[in-house]
Amino acid sequence: MTTAWMRRHWIPPWALGLGQLAHVLSWVMLLAIAAQRPFALGFAALGWLHVVVLGWFTLTALAVLVHVIPTFTDLSWRGEGVARAALVVYAAGVAALVTAFWIGSVGALPWAGTVVAVGLVAYLVPATTTLIAAFGGPRREAAIARALLITLTSLLVTALLGIALTLALGGRVSGTWLAYAAPIHGSFGIIGWLTPLIMGVSTRTVRPITGVGFRLPATHMAIGALELFGLLGIVAGLALPLPPVTWAGAIAVLGGALLYAGDVADVLRRATVTHRPPQAFVGAAAVWLVVGLVLAMDELIGAPWGAAAVYVLVIGWLGQMVNAHLHHIGVRLLATVVLGDDDETEPSALLTAPLSWTTFVLFQVAVAAGGAALVLGMPGLLAGAAGAGLASCCAMAGNFGHAAARANALASK
Repeated sequence: MTTAWMRRHWIPPWALGLGQLAHVLSWVMLLAIAAQRPFALGFAALGWLHVVVLGWFTLTALAVLVHVIPTFTDLSWRGEGVARAALVVYAAGVAALVTAFWIGSVGALPWAGTVVAVGLVAYLVPATTTLIAAFGGPRREAAIARALLITLTSLLVTALLGIALTLALGGRVSGTWLAYAAPIHGSFGIIGWLTPLIMGVSTRTVRPITGVGFRLPATHMAIGALELFGLLGIVAGLALPLPPVTWAGAIAVLGGALLYAGDVADVLRRATVTHRPPQAFVGAAAVWLVVGLVLAMDELIGAPWGAAAVYVLVIGWLGQMVNAHLHHIGVRLLATVVLGDDDETEPSALLTAPLSWTTFVLFQVAVAAGGAALVLGMPGLLAGAAGAGLASCCAMAGNFGHAAARANALASK
């Protein structure tokens, strides 16, 4: 068993494990924030947001890209060892950054942010070299490589803006531009990096999850264009500032989300795979994506719902897509770790349905209650959301423990 876990796997299992640890920690942190009196969203809330976006989502995404980049482009990694090692540096930087936010150490923020950026750059150099090599290949693989490069560029911009913001928070540079730099930083992270990455990767991963694929590739090209131009419009509108441009960008992003949600609904309607929990997570994520963007647009007209919009987009949209893929790809990785890289055991044979559905239901409670709490200003309800999220984590951990036990039982036969 020790040898099985130590060998190089198609996705680094330790990174997925740390991502789930960040997931658990996020709910514990949210409970602590909700218990604060007087209730306020300050540095602790920023620590929560970064443990979710950087520790849970981005670490998981970068780990999965170790497999996705060569698989989607039909190329071998150039510097895969460097990319895998960079994840260690990145994870250490995230831990330091979250800690600095949590304890309010503004002096440590720039140093921690720099470590995060160093880890990202060390990962992005071999990733970019590999993807550029695909430009001269088949048209489909070249298009995928270009799309991945755009999303990775958004990640880099997010990191650089993040360092600038930590310097401003630490008083090392003028902070007069914080009012628009912070939402631009968030827009690049959520709309420029994670949202198109998940939408793009799902064009391939939705088939093993559902048994069918999206009907028209042209639709996803339109979705990608709407998200990209929408992001640029939001950024330009916030920076100049030009509210009509911001609104045009927001409408484009919402339009892309509605197209994506419609495509997801069509796929789920035609699904042939009988393992339904991952499909339920995908469907719920698409719904919460639209809800979160509507809340964000209400913020543009003066409603104080910005925190609720971020929560719903981060937990309801991104979090549930991560959960959907972990209930399929994560279990497949676990199976190959225990049973060998050629194993083809289906996730439904290892997971137990009652725990999968318990995880799903509790997560919906966490999203709905958390969003409502931030709209209504009810910290007690936010504590309930955190409790539901933590319980969902426990159910998921128990389910994966059950899957590991079943895999080991199969290995011993």
